[in-house]
Amino acid sequence: MHNVILKETESKDINIHVIGVGGCGGNAITTMAGLCQHTNIRFTSINTDISALHQCDNHEVLLIGESTTKGYGAGADPLVAHSAARQSEEALSTLIEHDTIIIVIVGLGGGTGSGATPVLLDMAKKKGINAMCFVTLPFKSEGSQRHQIALDALQAIKAVANATLVLSNDSLVSALNETVGLLSAFRHCDTQMHRIVEAIITMLTKTGYINVDINDFSHILSLEGNTALGVGIAEDGGLLCDALTHALNNPLVDDQSIVGAQGVIVQLTCKEEPSLVMYEEMLATLQNLIESARALIITGVTVSPELPHFGEVLVIATGIPVPQQHSEKEQHNEKEKEGELENSTVSDEYSKLEQYSLLEEMDMIEQSRELEEYRELIGEMVPMKINGSRISSNLESKYFNIPAFIRQQMKQ
Repeated sequence: MHNVILKETESKDINIHVIGVGGCGGNAITTMAGLCQHTNIRFTSINTDISALHQCDNHEVLLIGESTTKGYGAGADPLVAHSAARQSEEALSTLIEHDTIIIVIVGLGGGTGSGATPVLLDMAKKKGINAMCFVTLPFKSEGSQRHQIALDALQAIKAVANATLVLSNDSLVSALNETVGLLSAFRHCDTQMHRIVEAIITMLTKTGYINVDINDFSHILSLEGNTALGVGIAEDGGLLCDALTHALNNPLVDDQSIVGAQGVIVQLTCKEEPSLVMYEEMLATLQNLIESARALIITGVTVSPELPHFGEVLVIATGIPVPQQHSEKEQHNEKEKEGELENSTVSDEYSKLEQYSLLEEMDMIEQSRELEEYRELIGEMVPMKINGSRISSNLESKYFNIPAFIRQQMKQ
């Protein structure tokens, strides 16, 4: 019998770094750092505005682009912020050097968040660091210019982030009571993001009965396509299926469909052991939501007696097919084509009318020639009939080929 010797290996710490970029991101980090119960997580705010960083008193801060902005901000110009981030690449590189995962929080539509975030995420991608990004879109009432800045930045972020969660400020109005205060609404949004971050940290750092390791996490995030993620709460063991669907029905997120997802992580954290039946029903519900038996589903189960409720369900779905959306330029081109087609149709109709008018005109000319010939023939025949002159059979045949009503009219 052979003895099996297990060599001790040094465990490698997972370094999770939550970074806020710009004013909105910094405010969110301040809220989240105050709520966080984990000690192995790092919080940092990045900004071009030094006065905003002075408000961040419970975490690290980094001022970027000081030589350009002098610490006064980007002036709502994403190009200035992008330049500031490029100037501070060395500082940004040092900031994330030892990170395993970065989770970036940013509000889009302004200068620093919209311009600097894509630079930071691109650096993380090149370093092989898993990067998730939680973004908020501006209120529509803030105007089309801010909205367009946000959409352009979102497109740049999605190109380099492993996963992106998009929350809309407009959804706050419909999701919360009309009497809720503005700052309270923003804090509610921050709390929602914090809950997801906490669930991810618990999943990756706390040993459970069924573990989701960092390589599982990295593989799911590597799948190309849209991302859906959220956390649902179950007050008792019979509500795990409801918690799963609730995780994907966040009223602050516009679209959380996971139909066609290529990979899904489901992390169940419970106060006590869940029943086998409810666990199986929860996974069956997930399969129905995906509508595909080919998706890779990775599950994790952790018992955490300190939970205030029975359980939490974290869902991270990736590789979701991207719906075909036409850009404003494509829509403009389509309208031009429709206009050209309409003009072409109208032109064709005019052409037909012109052709008809031409044929009609030619027909009238032809008729005029025939009438003239008839007139000459009748003018020749009538005197001959009156004088009793002999009329040739050929001339008489031509005469009787003239329609009777024309002969009658021309005699009068």
